[in-house]
Amino acid sequence: MYVFHSKTPEETKRLARELREMHPNHDLILLSGELGSGKTTFTKGLAMHLGLEERDIKSPTYTLMREYDGLLHVDFYRLEEPDHLLMDQIKIFEGLVVIEWPEIALNLLPKPHLHITIKGEDSTRELHVTENS
Repeated sequence: MYVFHSKTPEETKRLARELREMHPNHDLILLSGELGSGKTTFTKGLAMHLGLEERDIKSPTYTLMREYDGLLHVDFYRLEEPDHLLMDQIKIFEGLVVIEWPEIALNLLPKPHLHITIKGEDSTRELHVTENS
């Protein structure tokens, strides 16, 4: 595990791009953290790395899943148990999959993946990165 620090949303997005460059073969990224911790901001950085427009990336909290060109953005926050249709979509998607609030399905998710836990208050963030193979 390693830890990165961010003081602004722009730094969080930059860290996301750098992590993607460091781990280009990890097509599954799990994001944990409290509400408002920066999970969607991090995803916007990943999307920018893929050439997508940051403004197009929205939180999938209510839709559960948003698909973009080369990016599947999933949110398990509203689920009480894993949804097998979502799990199937995650497994067959060809591109980068980002899952917010993955805790209910950790044992079902394929490896390898990166699990990033974002902690912090105000604008300061710590990103704890664990590579699971």
